[in-house]
Amino acid sequence: MRNVIFGTGKFASEVAKKLESYNINIDAFVNNKTNLPTDVYNNKPVINIDNLDFTNSDFNIIVAKKPMFMGSAIEYLKNKNFRNAFLIKEEIFFNSIRDIEDLKNYLLPVDFSDKAILNYLETNIVDNCNLNCKGCAHFSNICKPYFVTPEDLAKDLYIINNYFHLLCFRLLGGEPLIHPKLDEIVKVARAMLPKTELVLVTNGVLIPKINQEMIDSLRDNNVIISISLYKLTEKLLPKILERLNKENIKYFINDDYFKKPEVITQFHTRLSTEKNNEGAQVSQNCGGRFCRFLRNGKISKCYYPLLIDNLNDLFNTYFIISDDDFIVLSEITNGWEAIEQLNNSIPFCDYCRSKEQNFEWERANKDVAKLDDYVLKLKKK
Repeated sequence: MRNVIFGTGKFASEVAKKLESYNINIDAFVNNKTNLPTDVYNNKPVINIDNLDFTNSDFNIIVAKKPMFMGSAIEYLKNKNFRNAFLIKEEIFFNSIRDIEDLKNYLLPVDFSDKAILNYLETNIVDNCNLNCKGCAHFSNICKPYFVTPEDLAKDLYIINNYFHLLCFRLLGGEPLIHPKLDEIVKVARAMLPKTELVLVTNGVLIPKINQEMIDSLRDNNVIISISLYKLTEKLLPKILERLNKENIKYFINDDYFKKPEVITQFHTRLSTEKNNEGAQVSQNCGGRFCRFLRNGKISKCYYPLLIDNLNDLFNTYFIISDDDFIVLSEITNGWEAIEQLNNSIPFCDYCRSKEQNFEWERANKDVAKLDDYVLKLKKK
């Protein structure tokens, strides 16, 4: 059987290198993008996936994308009803692999007749934060205190597990390390999702000081720490990494294994206070198209519909959230139908523009927050 990698970025090239080190030969790279690089790894052919003959079953497709970006590949292969597909687990770069049999644990065969494949899901386990970044997309510097309970999280994840194979679940906020019951949250997530990659996203400032019980829970439940490298984090980074290395906890910085970490100096927004009719196109090109968000028994395409009340409450804006902007977990009857709904645009997408606006990162105070910190400055008509 020939092996074809679905993916043409750095992640795909590193996967190819890893697989070939175990004598799994890679014959080509494919993607469903318009512009493809001329070379990904070792001068292997790079082709548009539409040129593959899917009636021919003598090749495997190995999806080598980070979980957040894997949704488009899963959607494509399902539409083709292609059966010889495998998904690479991100943990292939974190764990020691003994032999090729062990390596196979990181190649997940795809079965489209089984439970739906949900590549990525994230949730705020806490809304507020210790950094209070200006213009935080999750509104952490202007929100009211909120902590998800282990019991409520368990209820939601029970339904998720019934209908989906969830590949990656990220716990974030806000700053998740300030959750008073983080150790219980982590244990619940692992118990409900035994085969899912668990990632905790943090600015890292509190890592040198968190108690041993919390550290033990993170390590024992195989949680990967994703450190967002802000200026304050950079100052503490040696102590942060010393603690994580000492406790044998896996981590990466800015969600990238292979790029030299750079301090986050900018935030951005696409959100406008006025709707347009471009939501479908904006959604199609959105980098977070498959970035599903869980909150209080609901899943939305992104975090905005389920968090936008923070803006409405503080600035008296009138962002409208409709029942079509999210899925109620208790109403799901078919996982694949839910996935299809999440892949499409939602009414709230009409609030976003195709071009983003960047602004410099800085800490802020809730008392001086301005609406312009969160939305585009639209030109007057």
